[in-house]
Amino acid sequence: MATERPEVLEAIREIIRVDLKFSGMEISEDLELVGGGLTLDSLDLLMLVTGIEKRFHHKIPHKRLNRDSMGTVGRFADFVVAELASAGR
Repeated sequence: MATERPEVLEAIREIIRVDLKFSGMEISEDLELVGGGLTLDSLDLLMLVTGIEKRFHHKIPHKRLNRDSMGTVGRFADFVVAELASAGR
């Protein structure tokens, strides 16, 4: 069974709130991860990616991570769903 987008989106939000310590913050899909909004640094982004990898048991190719795939919460969710679908998850 394929992983659904709402599940991925909620996982991203949970990692941001708990692991990255942005609790109580409204995390909309258009919230920028880099260059505005959250202004996450490289370590924060790494924690977000590894959190998703652990949650869904899938290694994300780091060469595919860029401003397009991680520009906003929604774009990252779309990217993760596509990655999981290509891996048959």
